[in-house]
Amino acid sequence: MNLAALRYEELALNAFSALHTEVYDGWLLRFAQGAGYPANCVIPLYLSTRAYEDKIAYCEEKFAARRLPCVFKMTANVASSLDQQLALKGYEMEGKTRIMECALSPYKGQRTKTADRTQITLSRTLEPGWLEALLNLEDMNERQEAKEARIMLEAIRNPVYCAAVYENGRIVGCGLGVLEDGKIGLYDIRVEEGMRKLGIGSAICRAIMEEGAENGADTAYLQVGVSNRAALALYESLGFNEVYTYWYRVRQDARL
Repeated sequence: MNLAALRYEELALNAFSALHTEVYDGWLLRFAQGAGYPANCVIPLYLSTRAYEDKIAYCEEKFAARRLPCVFKMTANVASSLDQQLALKGYEMEGKTRIMECALSPYKGQRTKTADRTQITLSRTLEPGWLEALLNLEDMNERQEAKEARIMLEAIRNPVYCAAVYENGRIVGCGLGVLEDGKIGLYDIRVEEGMRKLGIGSAICRAIMEEGAENGADTAYLQVGVSNRAALALYESLGFNEVYTYWYRVRQDARL
């Protein structure tokens, strides 16, 4: 059992609750309609006692009833036999992602500065302007998808740190920190396309990490796609190292 992977999966689940969750023999079934794979998938989090074939069929029926594809999240603690069985049933690998962590001791007592023309702010509430900017930067054009993302964000019960970078009074970058159990998760680090490669993403991460360090966190963590080389280079420059990877198993004919 990879205890670090188990704990980070639990923290992520606590940070963003799905609209509906069912626990089935150590597996979590998460449903949120149009909010993407993380909120609409099966997470084999704990040990199983039933046959995989029966459990897979059960999950497929549950997702089909909601007119959703059945997607499985495969983490460091999932048995390779389940991954192989899903592959044989036509589930293809997608969205391979690294979970990374960073010690916060170098960030305690620091305060990030931005260029003269930009301003960074940090709020402990999900203010309407920040939330709207985040949804826009996420390119959530579908009304239902944006609505469900808003519900999930507003349902967070742990302390939050909402970072925003302003250019001439307009938010051009933002990010979210969620604090729990001495760890602060960095989520939704987004920068407007025309403002990238100017250090804004780094400033957002640093601001959240510094605030987390000042409020009792000793570690920061985040997730990043393995193919996102620019983001990986940024996070490595901030001191992040890989803890484990996860990926999804998705049927070729059943994508969100």
